Amino acid sequence: MQYILNAIRKNGVFIIFVFLEFIALFLVFRKNIYHETILAEASTSFTGFTNDKIAAVTNFVNLPTTNQELQEENAMLRERLVHLGIKDARTKKFTKVDSLGYQQTFSFIPADVINNSLAKTQNYITIDKGRKNGIEKGDGIITNKGVIGIITFAGQNYSRAISLLNKDIRVNARIKGNEYFGTLLWDGKDARYAQLTEIPKYIKVNKGDTIETDGKSPVFPEGLMIGTVISKTNDNVTGELKIQVKLKQDFGNLSHAYVVTNLNKIEIKQVEKSDTIINNVQ
Repeated sequence: MQYILNAIRKNGVFIIFVFLEFIALFLVFRKNIYHETILAEASTSFTGFTNDKIAAVTNFVNLPTTNQELQEENAMLRERLVHLGIKDARTKKFTKVDSLGYQQTFSFIPADVINNSLAKTQNYITIDKGRKNGIEKGDGIITNKGVIGIITFAGQNYSRAISLLNKDIRVNARIKGNEYFGTLLWDGKDARYAQLTEIPKYIKVNKGDTIETDGKSPVFPEGLMIGTVISKTNDNVTGELKIQVKLKQDFGNLSHAYVVTNLNKIEIKQVEKSDTIINNVQ
């Protein structure tokens, strides 16, 4: 207390000066509309700047939660696009149908990529979702840009997927526009490119054509983006084209994904097993 009193005695004149200046400024800004407006603008700018910085910090802290919410919303929207619309074969546009009479076929489950290899010839992807989230072996896995692989093992909380950058994977794919389909594979050389094979050499293929899923496999719905054509070569022995495809998804930048689950896959497997049963009877 004595320290404060000594400070006041020592700087009394300065303190009185500051006090009087404060009163003078208060009277100026209170009685003068022009100055009052300037003060209000300055106060608003300072408050806005401060709130903006606080909001930026808050948003950064809440970013994981926000990303999860956006993934879940995107998954729901994907389901609505696939299950509440049908693609007209002539116009290539989606047309709404009666949802009450249309059975849902695919479900999209959001997941985070926690491990992803690139440098091998047999690459795999690990995600943070498993059986408890409804994921099973054989489900497809995609991003908002395109197809990236197929689930090969589903644990309780985590799953492993064979990457599109794996020499052992084969994906049914087609050329958008002419509907000719073939097999997409990776030659193990460049992570940016894959190859579409089994396309007859008389088929017209142009640089920039879109390569997408053809829907003939129970793993992926039709029309999912894979990549674009950058070149083609003729195989004189097989009479087929080998098409170089630039993948839409950059595999060096995988963070979020969606697992595609076919809700009719059990029935499809049972139907396909009937071939074995018939052969055994014969």
